[in-house]
Amino acid sequence: MKLKLGSEKILLAVAFVSLILVCLPRFNGNQTWVQQTPWDAQYFNAYVQYFRGETPAAPIRPMSNCRFLLPLLAAPLPFAPDTSLNLINFFCIALSLYFLYAILKHIGVDPKQRWWAVFIGIFSFPTFYYTCISYVDAGAILFVSMGVYAWLQKKYVVFSLVVLLGLLAKETSIVLFPFAMAWTIKEKQYRHLTVLFFGLILFFFLHYLIQLYAPLTPGEMRFKPLQFNWGAAQNNLQRPHTLLSFLLSLGLPGVLLTRALIKNKANFLNSNIHFAALGGLFGVFALYVFSFLTTVADGRIIWHGYIFMFLLIFAQKRLTTKELRNEGNMFS
Repeated sequence: MKLKLGSEKILLAVAFVSLILVCLPRFNGNQTWVQQTPWDAQYFNAYVQYFRGETPAAPIRPMSNCRFLLPLLAAPLPFAPDTSLNLINFFCIALSLYFLYAILKHIGVDPKQRWWAVFIGIFSFPTFYYTCISYVDAGAILFVSMGVYAWLQKKYVVFSLVVLLGLLAKETSIVLFPFAMAWTIKEKQYRHLTVLFFGLILFFFLHYLIQLYAPLTPGEMRFKPLQFNWGAAQNNLQRPHTLLSFLLSLGLPGVLLTRALIKNKANFLNSNIHFAALGGLFGVFALYVFSFLTTVADGRIIWHGYIFMFLLIFAQKRLTTKELRNEGNMFS
């Protein structure tokens, strides 16, 4: 089904207004509708103050200090730290939805289904709950979407740069590696697989250097490695928020994915793009299990898997690298 240009412009306007309305109730961690304080928000807001040359209202702590790209981008904006950071977050999610649309267009998905995917992404629990609360996951979501698009466009240098920038936003962008590795395994591109393996080692090394040299409030311990412990798992098992945020974050994409897996299991294993999306989704759930066993787990990590879910739900063809179309290549 081909949509007219006028219809596309109307849908774009409706999508943008819808995204504003979805994000507005929780903007700056508003507690009017949801009584849940985003605890780490104070540290990222303090990071914005640090980059402005102001005295931070909270300490610059390990882990949050490694995720400095979005606070750095927010610092020049002429608003309060939380407002500046959340405006950056909002536009990161808006751009990630644009890349979702571009990815689905690139692989030949029907225009009507592309817009279904965009609106499902907009009216999802993570977009409402996590986008504008002074966290930085929205930046990671953007770079994951950009990385998938660059890979499908065979722009491997751009893909590498996106992975690097994603690391500066949040290390959870690492889920791009299992996506790309699964693709290369399916296509038997073992030279690319070797490069990706060394790229993954470089990713960990650069993360170590960021931990070593990123700003830190005096008196804070620079390295606080996450370790597996039963106490963290028990805490997550006892927290209703853990299970609830997991289920709500899976939401409609999770239901549609389950249906697609049941109907098209054989196609998923034979298709390069489905196999790669399964690899990315495996990486997301591995990250979730890691967070469940080491820290407080919630639905933000599941949010990173939306792009892979949408590929599994909406991609109908068994696409290989040679079959991918070059229309709409914004990286040319």
